[in-house]
Amino acid sequence: MYIDAFLGDLLGAFIEWGFLMAFLFNLAININKTDSRVLVLSFIMMVSYFISGFVKLSIYSYLNWLYFDLLTIFVILAWMYFAKVANFYGTTYILFGLTLNSILMLSIYIDIFIYENKSEWFLWTLYSFGVNTIDVIMILVLLFNKDYLKLHRLVSMDFSKEKVKSFG
Repeated sequence: MYIDAFLGDLLGAFIEWGFLMAFLFNLAININKTDSRVLVLSFIMMVSYFISGFVKLSIYSYLNWLYFDLLTIFVILAWMYFAKVANFYGTTYILFGLTLNSILMLSIYIDIFIYENKSEWFLWTLYSFGVNTIDVIMILVLLFNKDYLKLHRLVSMDFSKEKVKSFG
């Protein structure tokens, strides 16, 4: 099932509202804390999703969202590098989510505009539910800063030879 334009606009507004609420929530709870990593990350996401709603980098919506996701990934990585911010739950989920969203957006763009496919198929359903589910997960991680899917734990695993036990 492909989500039509009307429902897509409503979901887009809900996602933008979710990132705004995540930022405001983090602003309220981090007012007197020294660790403001989640606040800065939620600000970057809120600004990115808000601006992508009215600034057009491409005439194609899918490419526009792709460009903004890639730009957001670059901004987050630059912030982490220059501010010397260590990887934490939020960055893991946001970078992974934006990367998956970018892959899905590029795939749907190629299917619809390059291959000129007009009939719905599995990719369209995967895109519709995948992008929105990933966005909701990113909002939840910004709100609660928890490793729900154990993704951060998987990314942070140390596979050095000293810690791996031999079976033979």
